[in-house]
Amino acid sequence: MNKYFRAIVLIVSGVALSGCAMQWVPNWQEAGQSTPNAQAEDLAQQARLLFVQARDRDSLLASIKAHKQVLTANSGDYEILASLSTQYILLGTAYTEDRGEKSRLFRQAMRYAELAMYTNVEFKKIVAAGSLPWEATEALAKKEVAAMFFWVTALQYEFKEGMTLPGKIVNLDWMARGLRFLDRIETVDPDFGGGAVEFAKVICYYVLPKSKGGSETKGDEYMARSVAKGEEWLLPRWARGKYYYAVKGEDEKARQDLAWVASRNLEKFKDPAPWKVHFQENARALLD
Repeated sequence: MNKYFRAIVLIVSGVALSGCAMQWVPNWQEAGQSTPNAQAEDLAQQARLLFVQARDRDSLLASIKAHKQVLTANSGDYEILASLSTQYILLGTAYTEDRGEKSRLFRQAMRYAELAMYTNVEFKKIVAAGSLPWEATEALAKKEVAAMFFWVTALQYEFKEGMTLPGKIVNLDWMARGLRFLDRIETVDPDFGGGAVEFAKVICYYVLPKSKGGSETKGDEYMARSVAKGEEWLLPRWARGKYYYAVKGEDEKARQDLAWVASRNLEKFKDPAPWKVHFQENARALLD
């Protein structure tokens, strides 16, 4: 009876985990063509200004609304689509508490990033023919680097804040898919991101098992690269303090990084303004 019972438990557990598997249908059919026009540019200027000024949930939502309005005039505006992706990530991590809502926002961010990538005609053609986005990364160029990065960032936030533990276990392969985008970014634009790409690789290397490309040694190397590259950016030190040192169990070093972020003059750093605000507010909250 014990063997029978254990077999039933394993079967039920397998079914339960399969229900956590993240499904993905490419949305290339929703992608529009870029049709620049005066109305769209006027709306885009207003939207960009609102994003720079966003400092809380309400102002970020106003920026998102304005960016969506641009798409009514030019549905294939790459910059606007990519910006919507990072804004949905920020909305999910900084201004949302419910896990299910976080997941919805992070996946929406991935969708906008993907739509931005489809402005690359060759990439869209390959996906339309049946390939999945992470299988077609070689078609992506320097122009699509921000969209690739936001896609991976949204995925990693979904993994960290949106998924349950069973979901993380069953969806490990997604980190390997993210790594393919990050590798492509390093190929076409190695200077992008001020250490952000390097830190995203740290996450992949630490989460993935060795059989799927994971390596703590590589993770440590990329963490050092991230901080060295990001002297003018807050993200690497904030991320090292909040995530990396936490995993390493080095609490005092974590506090030193977070205290550094909490004490900086935001005007001296290159991160997008709303993200700088979040990094500093989050660092201060973690120090309390």
